[in-house]
Amino acid sequence: MADAKYVFMRIIAPLLGFLIANVMFFSGVPGFLERKRQGDLGNFNPLPYPVILANCASWIAYSLYIDDYFLFFANAPGMLVGVYFTMVGYGLSPYGGKTRDAIELWTVSLVGALLALTLYVGLVARKESDEHKQTTIGLFCNAVLLVYYASPLTTVKEVLEKRDASSLYFPISCANFVNGASWATYGLALNDWLLFAPNAMGAALGALQMALIRAYPSEGVNRGDGGREMRQTPSTTDLLSNPTGPGLVSGGGDAAL
Repeated sequence: MADAKYVFMRIIAPLLGFLIANVMFFSGVPGFLERKRQGDLGNFNPLPYPVILANCASWIAYSLYIDDYFLFFANAPGMLVGVYFTMVGYGLSPYGGKTRDAIELWTVSLVGALLALTLYVGLVARKESDEHKQTTIGLFCNAVLLVYYASPLTTVKEVLEKRDASSLYFPISCANFVNGASWATYGLALNDWLLFAPNAMGAALGALQMALIRAYPSEGVNRGDGGREMRQTPSTTDLLSNPTGPGLVSGGGDAAL
């Protein structure tokens, strides 16, 4: 029994998290490549990808301090996706437009934050213990994840007020739950609360969204039946770049890692 528990928490759970995280990272690739072929962004929103870049880069740095291959390889593909989509999205966005300005702002701000983290860990705190440096990087990772996890809270409030869950998409909510639960389980197995806490929150939010979809079913919007439009939860970057109202996200769901 102990062996089975060990295998599940230390091997199966992180492998499942690795698969789900990368499925979410790459979910927008077909649509994004089509937009590139057409030379026009259309309604595709590239703004989440600078956040994906910073999120994955910070978790990769954290994986180096805890010597964890699962965590590294779960985020390395996402970092590449974040870099590529940010570059292509910037190139396709209209010159002088709000989208291009927002990409510039988010990318420079997040890379600046990563540089500040590197400066602190590598130089300012070079005499501090590895545990202190690990905690600093872990807290930074958690802060970036909070950017992701803030957006569902806004949508949940809207669902409760309107008693309509059409703004939620069940496959994305389910993926968020499984992804968060997998990495939270792995964090628990490692006794790493910096890994456990944010992903447990993500799993809880995913479960809450699934419960709301069941409680307030919509007429085919988030089920994909009847040829109706399927909508996804707007990202935090949507809300910040367009505070007057959330837009549609054509790809790239919230990834816990």
